[in-house]
Amino acid sequence: MDLWVEKYRPQSFDEVIGQKDIVEKLKAMSSKKEIQHMILSGPPGVGKTTCAVVLAKEVFGSTWNQNFIELNASDDRKLSVIQGKVKEFARTKPIDSPFKIILFDEADSLTQEAQQALRRMMEEYSSTCRFLFSVNYQSNIIEPLQSRCAILRFQPLSKTDVTKFIDRIAEKEKLEIDSEAKDALEYVSRGDLRNLVNLMQSLANVSNKIDAKAVLQSSGLMDISKTIEGLKAALAGDFKKSRAIFSEIIDSGINMKELLISIFNVVSTTEIANDKIKNYIFEKLAETDYRIVEGATPFIQFQAFLAFLSSLK
Repeated sequence: MDLWVEKYRPQSFDEVIGQKDIVEKLKAMSSKKEIQHMILSGPPGVGKTTCAVVLAKEVFGSTWNQNFIELNASDDRKLSVIQGKVKEFARTKPIDSPFKIILFDEADSLTQEAQQALRRMMEEYSSTCRFLFSVNYQSNIIEPLQSRCAILRFQPLSKTDVTKFIDRIAEKEKLEIDSEAKDALEYVSRGDLRNLVNLMQSLANVSNKIDAKAVLQSSGLMDISKTIEGLKAALAGDFKKSRAIFSEIIDSGINMKELLISIFNVVSTTEIANDKIKNYIFEKLAETDYRIVEGATPFIQFQAFLAFLSSLK
């Protein structure tokens, strides 16, 4: 059985979902074979690593495997790795190309010492090697490295892009997915296509008909309809009903952090309250999260949050 995450991984720039401006820049670089050191920054699953691999294939052609190396910086993050594996690859002569490419995936996990060593290597081997850094948080990269790189900021994928990708897989795999299930897939994947593809394959192994309930159950995330119901009760001033609904949610195995995130997402993306009330909710939600992180009893703090919402009426 093929893994869909590899089966549907883009093999060319034309297959990359979204990121139109970045794709155009990378296409121009590959056609001229003029590659800079780069930082590819953005959330998980939006195409950073895929674009780097496609770039290598476009630039090097049949020799891309010999001229390209990918290191997962969350594993190979120590100074010894940088001084060993990376230096050895960087100083060897490229095959039928003026330079090689090293990709550091999850580069924001690199230690400060490793990043300082890389800064010196980028200068020493600039004539034979290009360094690409894929990061979720650009701020974790030291300033001297950032100043030596072109920064490409990958955007979260839009709902339209995600839906098109779902339709593409559904057509090829002969899946029946209704509109509610598509909305649920988009919600639980949160723009991460890698997560989306893995979830769709796990659901397709059970049935070729996918509905919203199956998506939520398989993902392990809570049904936001219950969250909406509980919030509406609280905002209507019915504390007891709201507490009963959320107690049922918590008893089903949902942890408090996930519940607070679900409430944040519902308030952010729906018209459950006007903007002024939303501001009060966000402020109290942040305070509740902070108190729980600091060690206060989660359920007591959450009940205080619901009591606050009930008092807003």
